[in-house]
Amino acid sequence: MRDGQGVHVPPKELHVLRLLLTSAGTVVSKDYLLDHVWPRMDAAEESLTRCIYALRKLLKENKDYIATVYGQGYRFTGSVVELDVPSQTGAVAPSLAVLPFRHLDETAALDLQDVLIRQLTTAFGEALRVMPSGVIATYGAPEDVRSLAGRLAADYCLSGRFVGSGGQRLWSVELIRGSDQALVHGQTLDAHDPGEALGALTCLVAQRVAGLRPVGDRCGSYPVAVAYLNGLCSVQQHTAQSLGDAAVLFRQCLKLDAGYAPPWCGLADVWLGQALMGLGDQKRAIEEAHSAVSNALALDPGSLPALTRLALLTSLRGCEEAAQVLFRRCLLSADQADVLYFHAWHHWFWRRNEQAAQLIDQCLRHDPGCVRAQILRGRIHEQLTWISERRLA
Repeated sequence: MRDGQGVHVPPKELHVLRLLLTSAGTVVSKDYLLDHVWPRMDAAEESLTRCIYALRKLLKENKDYIATVYGQGYRFTGSVVELDVPSQTGAVAPSLAVLPFRHLDETAALDLQDVLIRQLTTAFGEALRVMPSGVIATYGAPEDVRSLAGRLAADYCLSGRFVGSGGQRLWSVELIRGSDQALVHGQTLDAHDPGEALGALTCLVAQRVAGLRPVGDRCGSYPVAVAYLNGLCSVQQHTAQSLGDAAVLFRQCLKLDAGYAPPWCGLADVWLGQALMGLGDQKRAIEEAHSAVSNALALDPGSLPALTRLALLTSLRGCEEAAQVLFRRCLLSADQADVLYFHAWHHWFWRRNEQAAQLIDQCLRHDPGCVRAQILRGRIHEQLTWISERRLA
């Protein structure tokens, strides 16, 4: 889609584009492209060059999204988000065994083990098979870590010991590969704040277990949850001051837990709120909101809040039909007030004021106290009044 209109891409060019998008950010070799786009054919490199030229012509001002890596191939440099994620049922998630921490009494060690297991299960969902503590207990005492790691038959084992001296509370943790009991990574974490230590441990696992990342809609710790909820409260007040406060709180969330998607949606709301209220550079606000939504979708491709905001931003960028497709999907969401608000803004932007007024009234019936919806309703009715007076004149 471009400017709300469909763009025809010929089959060969479309195949090349799909391969580049699938590997966005990495180099795709010329040989790979030739083998997959022209299979069982002795295609010349000129055929690929013509395809790349045609794609850059279609991309117009964004032609630099396809970069040439001389002597290697091509790389798509733009941000790519997969909206319809293919089924992963065929893939087997890696397994992890969390061993009881040493240098703690038995009860404290088992309690901490349970906390860690719950945290990692919540953070990664089905992407990581975390072994229950009861299963681990059947394999015996944890003193011989190397032997236990071998007997558990897990892909990874997380071992640790508690270090406390001079008022310090530290966790010395080791991530061990199950197949050969080799050390993958070792690190000492400050456990004075258990919430921050759990968040740091989650990031460690995400970074060191190949292909793993946290589920974007899961909150990693209590401090993150508190900052996020305070940010939402500030956004709901919808004043210049409260939007600034919300931005600080959402950035604090992301500093504590970079893998949590909702604060990115919160930042998008801050920028969109500033645009609605006429604060600052409108164009910059839209670009910053789009960047925040892209980050949210990269963490959680199925996030309906992120898709709802993407629908509006797609509309504000001139792609009306594409925005409508996204809104139809988002209207299936349970949070109707949120979707109705952004859908009303979409119609208001395209000067369909009567439809916008109906939607914003529906939004306020769902959530009468929504300040941003009240502001938007005021803007819509101002425009309707102005149009009515102009007709009478």
